[in-house]
Amino acid sequence: MKKLIFLFISLFTISIFGQTKLYDNVFIKADDVYAYDQFIKEHYAKIHNKRVEKGMLLQWDVWKVVDTPQEDFTHMVTYIYDLDKYPNESNPSEMVGMSDLQWGTIQQKVNRMRERVAQVKWIDLGSARKKGVDYLPEIMVLNMMKVKNGKAGTYEKEEIKRTKSISDESLKAGWNFHRRIGEYGNDVYFTHATIDWFDNYKDYLKGWYGKWSDNNGQGFNWDELRELKKMVVMKKLISSTDK
Repeated sequence: MKKLIFLFISLFTISIFGQTKLYDNVFIKADDVYAYDQFIKEHYAKIHNKRVEKGMLLQWDVWKVVDTPQEDFTHMVTYIYDLDKYPNESNPSEMVGMSDLQWGTIQQKVNRMRERVAQVKWIDLGSARKKGVDYLPEIMVLNMMKVKNGKAGTYEKEEIKRTKSISDESLKAGWNFHRRIGEYGNDVYFTHATIDWFDNYKDYLKGWYGKWSDNNGQGFNWDELRELKKMVVMKKLISSTDK
């Protein structure tokens, strides 16, 4: 429980963090989704849970795309580091008592069932949680945003200001805001990411029922600050926080 509390420092309100968490996200396209799921649970989970135990990682999660086989990835693997300890690595095979030959055989096997299609890093800018949510929810809605030229500062301030809390009546369990780091330029696909958290897929679906209103100039126009490039719904496959 202490680890969970540490990972969700601000449960109810937005906070600007000390910029010490680093999220390393790898997007995977699995040819055989079931086989890759089993491989992660049977092999990689042991290695990365050892890394968490040794303090090399704060957390490790795998997220699986829901109901959209047309996406260019099937899984997202997230490694959460304490930046002050990054990188702090040892030979992965040694953590689970494997020889180099055994480790190489496993790597060959996984390379035949999946492709790494992208890798991005981001940092925390803010978060909000509904009261009582001190756990990792089951559903992540990842929104990839590209900020308009010269408006990054204004966009970040508006995102944080307009999501100060999650009400008890909300279907959402929480929200996170991230800035992508390490790549710049006009050809970068997205610059920021927001995550809407839900306890289950049904709550996410219920959120689409309700009235929509036109953008008639009276409300806030997000399109002036950023473009929503992609929205992907994912379900938690496995996490180092699992009991």
